[in-house]
Amino acid sequence: MCGITGIFSFGDAHKVWPAEELSRNIRAVRHRGPDGEGRHVEPGLFLGHARLAVIDLSTDAGQPMHSADGRFVLTYNGEIYNFRELRHDLERLGHSFRTRSDTEVLLASWQEWGEKALNRLDGMFAFALFDRQERALYLVRDQIGIKPLFYNLRGGDIFFASELLALFGPLNPCPEQDAEDLDRYFTFNYLPAPGTGLQGVSQLEAGCLLRVDAAGLSLKRYWSPAAAAAPMHFNPETVGRFSETLNSSVNRQTVADVPLGVFLSGGLDSYSVALAATADGKSPEAFTLGFAEAAFDESAAAECYARHLQIRDHLLTFAWDVPVIERTLAAMGELLADASCFPLYQLSSFARQRVTVILAGDGADELLAGYGTYRAGDLTPLIRKIPAPLRRSARSLVRRLPADDRRYGVRMVAERLLAAAEAGPLRDHASFRRIFGDDLKQRLYSGDLLDATVATDPVGEYAAVISRASDGGSYLAARQLADLQFHLPGILAKVDRMSMAHGLEVRVPLLGKEMVSFCLGLGDDSKRTLGQNKRILRAALEGKIPPGALRRPKAGFLPPVDSWFRGDGPMSTVLGDLIVTARGKLPSLRWDQVERYWQEHREGSVDGGFVLLGITQYINWSLKCRSL
Repeated sequence: MCGITGIFSFGDAHKVWPAEELSRNIRAVRHRGPDGEGRHVEPGLFLGHARLAVIDLSTDAGQPMHSADGRFVLTYNGEIYNFRELRHDLERLGHSFRTRSDTEVLLASWQEWGEKALNRLDGMFAFALFDRQERALYLVRDQIGIKPLFYNLRGGDIFFASELLALFGPLNPCPEQDAEDLDRYFTFNYLPAPGTGLQGVSQLEAGCLLRVDAAGLSLKRYWSPAAAAAPMHFNPETVGRFSETLNSSVNRQTVADVPLGVFLSGGLDSYSVALAATADGKSPEAFTLGFAEAAFDESAAAECYARHLQIRDHLLTFAWDVPVIERTLAAMGELLADASCFPLYQLSSFARQRVTVILAGDGADELLAGYGTYRAGDLTPLIRKIPAPLRRSARSLVRRLPADDRRYGVRMVAERLLAAAEAGPLRDHASFRRIFGDDLKQRLYSGDLLDATVATDPVGEYAAVISRASDGGSYLAARQLADLQFHLPGILAKVDRMSMAHGLEVRVPLLGKEMVSFCLGLGDDSKRTLGQNKRILRAALEGKIPPGALRRPKAGFLPPVDSWFRGDGPMSTVLGDLIVTARGKLPSLRWDQVERYWQEHREGSVDGGFVLLGITQYINWSLKCRSL
């Protein structure tokens, strides 16, 4: 796991850049790889690398790395979990190796199979590979989008880096904001790829390959998720195969030459990973975050899990003050306002004191239909059958419900459910993800932003993905496929940025290649049954988990967002200071209306915590961009 950066001048094969500026580019991603750095420089090309040593800790495994014949040069961020099997195949084909690293195996795989090597890889990765013979640069991102890669064209040069703001500096000034991207961000509190919020700057989409040469840029998709033509139905054989696939995926991802642990909450996903990780007598250490608020705290359940698995669990209680918030915001370098960034930042820092690699349970909600939005989507067609006058009366009654600071307050859930039903088929699921509704945009957007986004329809873009995915499959499967492509990368971005801020590698076995393929082949009855989600996971854990755990309601790693912005707590202090700074500098929002909306939230007439969090991060990100 590492940070990568580089510049390729496809328009000038003789171009050179100042050495001190190239060093600055590497420093910008150094937090991702604190164990060393390297560079490859030749006319028209710079490849930089900040290394987090995980497999083969020797200096021989450093990067950028050259292929045995000298034709290819690679700077790579990630892990190839099946590198040992690939190495065995390559050795039979005549390749020899001087290191034990997966980096060298990736190079040899490309040397042997070219782009077709991507279909053989099981891993998380983002890499830049330069073909010196053809003078072509390849930028590649893994199938699911676990690892990030951003790029920007400036004239005949392409700049790329693991993180968005690492692209910019004296060699490549930060461009202006993109209004349509801002609208997408405010709609969802994250920005789906390829958007970045900046004009002319892109995030490489998951499962894509970008070739850059003298002829320009050529983008292709080498992998797309697809539902199975003949879904596997729920039965003991399917449950057994699911367990075997999960255990295999976790086992592959425990390979490391450094200490390895697990994130452990009170949920089934993290427990299933921890259970598989303790097979064959292994005893990884667990790391849990607790909250002072009892309604949000799962530490007792996690402790019960750890005792059951006979592993050591380290507990950190979530801290909440202005310096903690500011440190977390400093690590949030893109348009992503996920409330769990704050606890995850602290938990990653805590875990990094003892381990370098962590296993986490992300991905199960998308693959196994764990979100409540899937159940809610079954209700919206029924709500639409209610006469319009009654629906209007219901909305009026819902607005009178008292505010509460639960994970998902009753009023907020009811408002979203009614709004989603009004949105209509296909758009209903996307509407559940919406933070800024149309009315709020009319109120808070500046006139210029409203004018610039009049034709933008982020909910419609999400719905279009569902529509394309629904051909030949169920509506549930279509929504899941859309979430894999549109929603999940935003969650994975949170995990990557908050962990890599501390040089901690987080692996997600539930999103391993074989695991994803297997789950995409499941029928609806394997994922859900009446009143129960993740049916097959629950069946696989039966008898292997503490009593009562399978009946515990889904909680999620979500802090008390609404309460953060009520009263005079530290987040209110931070937001107040940011709004003062934003006035006169950031014309996209009507700041008087933002403050009035915030006051309504404090008074309890709206539940606007997620809206205010999105605005907080927008200001934070915008000020960072202006400082570059």
